[in-house]
Amino acid sequence: MRKMGKNFEKEKDNQHLNVKKRIMFNKDEDYYFITYNILIILKVFGCKDAKSKWTDYTKLSYILPLVADSTLLDLFIRYSDNYRIPPKEDLEILRETYFKSRLRLQLVSSILFTLEANQLVSLVKNEKRHTIDIWINQENIPETLLKSDLFEVEIKNINKLKTAINRLKSLSTKTLLERLYTNNGVRVWEA
Repeated sequence: MRKMGKNFEKEKDNQHLNVKKRIMFNKDEDYYFITYNILIILKVFGCKDAKSKWTDYTKLSYILPLVADSTLLDLFIRYSDNYRIPPKEDLEILRETYFKSRLRLQLVSSILFTLEANQLVSLVKNEKRHTIDIWINQENIPETLLKSDLFEVEIKNINKLKTAINRLKSLSTKTLLERLYTNNGVRVWEA
């Protein structure tokens, strides 16, 4: 009984944090929120040098909405790789998420180039895959920044996503888009 009470309180705390974040950030456009999520994605995936890099930074734009929204992440996981077309309402949510992610690509690029200029991340051209790969320069980031309780839900979502999509860090963008969208009935195009 005590454990259930603790879980209930933890869930209630998470709901309060989500309400706070909705007030503090516009999750789709807030530079700070997007920046923080990019940094914790790289940290959780262990992208700390050229050997453990995140392949193709453009994938970040497509997973940011999943990291920021547990409900959306659960929707993707529900239909992930089962080749069953979602109902019309869910399909529309998936389609809208894809379009917003495409529009966010330029913003993510801008944020990453700013982070690189401030030596918080490293970007390197991958000649073999024709992508730009990325890793976090943890030594230049205050440890307390990446350990904030305010973003506990996002860290949990990143770990859930990590489990749901194998090799996410090294997947091609095309394969990621197929798994998230094409297999679920959403038409995509790649730039």
